[in-house]
Amino acid sequence: MSDKTKVVSSRIGGQAVLEGVMMRNMSAVGTAVRTPEGKIAVNVEHIGAGREDNKLLKLPIIRGVVSFFDSLYIGTKALTYSASFYDDEEDDKKKKASKTNGEGIAETEKYETSAGDIITVIISVVLALVVFGMLPFYLSNLLSSKIPSKTIILLIEGFIRIGIFIAYILLISQMKDIKRTFMYHGAEHKC
Repeated sequence: MSDKTKVVSSRIGGQAVLEGVMMRNMSAVGTAVRTPEGKIAVNVEHIGAGREDNKLLKLPIIRGVVSFFDSLYIGTKALTYSASFYDDEEDDKKKKASKTNGEGIAETEKYETSAGDIITVIISVVLALVVFGMLPFYLSNLLSSKIPSKTIILLIEGFIRIGIFIAYILLISQMKDIKRTFMYHGAEHKC
């Protein structure tokens, strides 16, 4: 018998959402959210049928791009679902968690993505590209007339990116909803 053991990946990943966690494998996405009433609302969706057979999606660059946007879409959908329990309108809260089973798990209707959700994601991606990509580039290039070394300019650009990222994390960590999301970070690593 060999000393080497074969490690098999569970192919399960996830992310924190408002008052809960989203977990995903190759065929399903499950989101569990603690409602304002203290119940656990669970939403499970089956995904990815037929993707394993598509040879185009196995090409390295295409696979990465498709996976990125797929993860972005599913993650945003899970965050939006979890946020829907914490809208300011009392009617939505009552409607979302009105039925519970005997174990305290809320039975909810399936969340549908709206055009507003898609527009929000598009604006967010564009804004992220501008703030984290273009802004550091242009700020560092302002110094190119004073600093002849391209390496130093690239280092400055990197430090600007890091500074913007740290400032961003510090700012958003002050938001109530983000604090609640951070509380659940780590739960998705338990698989």
